[in-house]
Amino acid sequence: MLSNLVVTKQKVVLIIDELNRERIAPKFIGSLLHEQGQGADTIKALPTGVSLKHVGTFEALIDKYANNNTGSTTDPNFTGFNVILPTLADLLCYQTPAFIFGFLNRLRRSENVRRVFLWASPQHLQDPHADYILAGCEYLAELVLRLESDKLLSLISRKPGGGVTNRRYSCEVSKTQFKVTPLDGGLPAGASPKQPSPEAEQIPEPASSTFKIELDEDEVLARNALTLPYERTSEPPEGNIIYTPDADDDFDEEDPDEDLCI
Repeated sequence: MLSNLVVTKQKVVLIIDELNRERIAPKFIGSLLHEQGQGADTIKALPTGVSLKHVGTFEALIDKYANNNTGSTTDPNFTGFNVILPTLADLLCYQTPAFIFGFLNRLRRSENVRRVFLWASPQHLQDPHADYILAGCEYLAELVLRLESDKLLSLISRKPGGGVTNRRYSCEVSKTQFKVTPLDGGLPAGASPKQPSPEAEQIPEPASSTFKIELDEDEVLARNALTLPYERTSEPPEGNIIYTPDADDDFDEEDPDEDLCI
């Protein structure tokens, strides 16, 4: 399911909608959260419309859910609020990009906010610097879901350690779920990998190079029969010194010390 990919440990989630379906944004995000067991009392949405003109609307959400946590729930598994923001097009109608970036950053740093969702449809952005604003939102986001078409989407995920993954998925929408399958041939999201059988584990995989480590039976016999130069083939005999004089040796049979009184 798509919710397995979107509702994760990443805090700021940006959904870039190339299909112009902003009207379903709150319901779509809410359904993803419900699929992952997030209760209705943990989902908070910022009011839309003319109220976005007032800074107090944003400050009220910060004070209630981000700072003082006065809106805490009775859920024993509560780990933080899921904040659904109005679409980026609506926010830009009433506030400056600098204010929006600052508000996103404040939510991101709050310990009482678990996730922040922002929906953006590029074709609905009327600001002359829309491309730069959208790039700034992507920079702040830890997970970027791009709805490219009815059957194709991409997902960029940034991990705290600095790792980044960028994958594309084919999608299939039914009445009960939003099923996605990696385009690189991987398993569908949420599917468990198949456990290999014991017979398969015993079969070695083909080597990826010409270097061979294993020996067959003939090679083992040949290795054992080989005698290396430094190996002794038999015990050494007892030590005896045998001297054979050469023809040119000047050998004197007389004792040179016979005149000494020893």
